[in-house]
Amino acid sequence: MKSTKLVFALLLFAAALTAKAAPLLNGLALEQQFNKDQYFAAVYAERLSNDSASLLDNNMPRALEIRVVADHLSARRLRNQWMEGIAINNPADTLSGQAENMVTFANLFSGRLQAGDILRIEFAANSGATSVSLNGVELDTIQNREFFNTLLRAWIGPVPPSTEFRDNLMKSGQVKGGLLATFEALKPSAARIAQVRATYSETEEVAAAPAKPEPKNESKPEPARVVAVAKPDLSADIPAPSLAAIGSAAIEKPTPARPEPKAETPAVAQTQPKPLKPTTTRPATPPMDEEDEEDEAPLTADMILARQIYHSMLLRHTFKNLNYPKRAMERGQEGSVRLNVTIDSKGNVLNVTTLQESRFSSLNREALDAVERAAPYPTTPSQLKMNEYKFTIPITFRLPD
Repeated sequence: MKSTKLVFALLLFAAALTAKAAPLLNGLALEQQFNKDQYFAAVYAERLSNDSASLLDNNMPRALEIRVVADHLSARRLRNQWMEGIAINNPADTLSGQAENMVTFANLFSGRLQAGDILRIEFAANSGATSVSLNGVELDTIQNREFFNTLLRAWIGPVPPSTEFRDNLMKSGQVKGGLLATFEALKPSAARIAQVRATYSETEEVAAAPAKPEPKNESKPEPARVVAVAKPDLSADIPAPSLAAIGSAAIEKPTPARPEPKAETPAVAQTQPKPLKPTTTRPATPPMDEEDEEDEAPLTADMILARQIYHSMLLRHTFKNLNYPKRAMERGQEGSVRLNVTIDSKGNVLNVTTLQESRFSSLNREALDAVERAAPYPTTPSQLKMNEYKFTIPITFRLPD
């Protein structure tokens, strides 16, 4: 009888440990663009915290989740926004080391996401693997212990989409009931889940299909030709910047000389990224509907690195031209602004749109004026082969404490 009770107690203890290990909702942030709700971002952690360093602990299970609010959400635009955040919130050696994994991750995004879709990224502390799923259908698993934090820093690093976005993700579980209810009500329909499952199954079948044998050619084969493949020289068009030198986009105090923004992260040695081995990835997930965006060159590890370094340079160039409006400073006005900028290959500004405004018109005007003063921007690196380049600028105006 005693042995039975002991076994029962051990089972209860094991169940309690298992329940404890399940990540809990740490915080929710609502992403808005052009004053329209786009998606909820959520951070889950085994131990709730309001500190970014604690949430980056690789010894505990964690998860990131996106639940789509908009009727349609461009998967490619979501991916590019995430890539930009990764570029400005991770040190150069991390970007170089994770470039191949970023190709795998980026190639999972295609077509349009729909309202109710749930994109979930889970980190298993025991194995160090990061799994990606859409509506419960597993898309891929990346076997690298540092990869999850590379993604998470884009949301809670020194330059997040906005300070409000980051602060809402670090609520230690203190999420408002109404917001939580709206979030939990967002779920895909059974038909949508079936569509995603069928679409991805087709992709895997194509990937698994054996290649057709080449027809025999009895004629004398031509001599083998050597084709030189030039690796992009990232220093040819742009100096390899220290990504940490960007620091925060926050403009803390105005100065006539417009100094470089203070770095909030440790300095990173300005070394050239190591040459990367060719990588073979799973095929991109097919579009989830017929509507797709313009064609884009296939992503490679070298291209991702070039884009990330170039994007970091564009942000630094903008931040040098930012001032804190005097009247806003006198009135204690603070806020975040996010801009979309399109430039041509020579760095001329073609278009600027405001994704997110602050409550104060003077801060919004200063953000736009900074882009005008920054033009022309550094020219587009030749390896990107783009006539136009689009990038996002997150700006936070914050007064010193």
